[in-house]
Amino acid sequence: MDPPRSKVEDLEAGGAMPSAYDLHFPLPKRVPSLGWKKISFSIGKREILKDCSGSINPGEFTAILGPSGSGKTTLMNILSGRQDLSSRNKKFEGVVMLDGQPTAPSKFRESIAYVMQEDALVSTSTPREILEFSATLKLNKSKRDITTIVDDMLEYLRLSSCQNTMVGNQLTRGISGGERKRTSIGVELITQPSMIFLDEPLTGLDSYAAVTTSRVLKGLAKRGVTVLMTVHQPSSEVFELFDRVMIINEGQIAYHGPRASLSDFFVKHAGLNCPPHHNLGDFALYTLQTEPPEVISRLVDGHKAEIADGDVDISPAKGGSTVEASTRVPGTSPYHAGFHKQLLMLSKRELRSVVRDPGILLIRYAVILVTGILLACIFHNSGRVASEMFWLTNLRLFQPYFSAVVIMCLMQLFGPAQTAIIRYPEQRMVFLREYTGGMYSVIPYVISKTMVELPLALLECFIHLVVSYWIINFQGNFFFWLLLTWLLNLVSCSLAQLLGATTSTISRAMQMMPLLFIPQIAFSGLFISLERVPVWLRWGQYVSYLKYGVNLGYFVEFGFDKPELAEINSIDSNLVGLDIGVLLGMLILFRTLTIVVLKRKARFVQ
Repeated sequence: MDPPRSKVEDLEAGGAMPSAYDLHFPLPKRVPSLGWKKISFSIGKREILKDCSGSINPGEFTAILGPSGSGKTTLMNILSGRQDLSSRNKKFEGVVMLDGQPTAPSKFRESIAYVMQEDALVSTSTPREILEFSATLKLNKSKRDITTIVDDMLEYLRLSSCQNTMVGNQLTRGISGGERKRTSIGVELITQPSMIFLDEPLTGLDSYAAVTTSRVLKGLAKRGVTVLMTVHQPSSEVFELFDRVMIINEGQIAYHGPRASLSDFFVKHAGLNCPPHHNLGDFALYTLQTEPPEVISRLVDGHKAEIADGDVDISPAKGGSTVEASTRVPGTSPYHAGFHKQLLMLSKRELRSVVRDPGILLIRYAVILVTGILLACIFHNSGRVASEMFWLTNLRLFQPYFSAVVIMCLMQLFGPAQTAIIRYPEQRMVFLREYTGGMYSVIPYVISKTMVELPLALLECFIHLVVSYWIINFQGNFFFWLLLTWLLNLVSCSLAQLLGATTSTISRAMQMMPLLFIPQIAFSGLFISLERVPVWLRWGQYVSYLKYGVNLGYFVEFGFDKPELAEINSIDSNLVGLDIGVLLGMLILFRTLTIVVLKRKARFVQ
């Protein structure tokens, strides 16, 4: 039975927070004020922000309004320490202050909860599981305390009724858009942040969901949290909830002050009256996009004049408790949970995702089953026990047999790689949110995926061998074939994941597939002898893991007593150990490079 809703309803109407929330989930006692002066930012020749000044204070619900491309998100990213300011073609000027003290935004980044515009949630998890995952990794509390905190958070965010429903995605029905957004907010509130920034949190929500979400944020502000969000087109009901409003146009602040003073400001500096019963937020945005530049300039100049005259205070509020830039002891881990807890939680979630989406596995194994049967029929009874002399004098019979060996190795490229290359792009936003939020490091993230992948890949290879090994009449040891195909499968997945980690979208990842397959096939020795490959290109065989796999497949199937046959196929019987070592080395190298790439890509989240 769901908890009573009366207290939650009161909260969203602007009333008091439930006493249970006060008891089990207190908000931070020390909330800093944040200010900025004369901030300008450009990329190349494009000016994004121009001479922006302002402040946000504890207990205020501030909204940044402006047309698309006006610089709203860029300003918020700079203030939260998420904007790369040091690249060669980027120029930043100005100062950011925490409680009146100039401070680099990156130093207090941990004090700011940041909710991205896109709801980056694991589709196969429920709101309860998502909040428990966040609480376990970010709070140093017992399991019982975490359960209590999550229970209170679910009630506070009006998620109790859907707490055990999967989030879902475009293909799987799940919770509603408003419930997704409130879940995203809950993930950040778990850490008891002193400030919460939200990038376009109302985009895509219906009017009721937008108002409900905004009232939750208003309730947070009333409890002393600094709330800042960008919004494109707020409804009248949402607009009335804002304490302060900042209006940005083409990188310049046209107004920054109390919401109630916005109408008078437009009359005073531009001679523009908001029509009766009209949405003041819509009026302001419409004005920015329809009035001539000289009118907009008067608004911008009017704001600067009020700052100069002291009518608008851009300094952070004094008297509040100062918050340290970082409470972490120098030299300690930046993560609240230890490595083993991170690995355990990530592995459990990864395994749960596999179990709850069996359709993907069924398709994956069905494809392997069908292609395995097809290839087995094509190469039916190609294998046989024969001497080297027999094969040398019957190359016509040897060629399909050797081709079956190559195809067996080649099949470990296509299916596994196609699945693996999209794995990181499709989970990119979830990873960026959780990694930049300090939930876990990249190493346990990659290891957890590897641990879950190992048995799945082994089963895939086993199915393929079962349906083809005896039909083709392979003579090599079945167990050795299983180990070889498993190793090739893992190496192929590792390279595919590395390529996928370098891209941000699934479509770009798929476009890189030829880069994965063509070099491997070209140097496999199936279509052309390596002796006939131009000398200046033969080095390619040494970076082709398929070639090393084919070499090992040859020895598994034909043994070590056919040196002339091996030489014809450019295979050296003295390098078996090297072939195994190189494949294992590639497996480790590709996974390590994936870790490096993910860390670099996540350094700054735009």
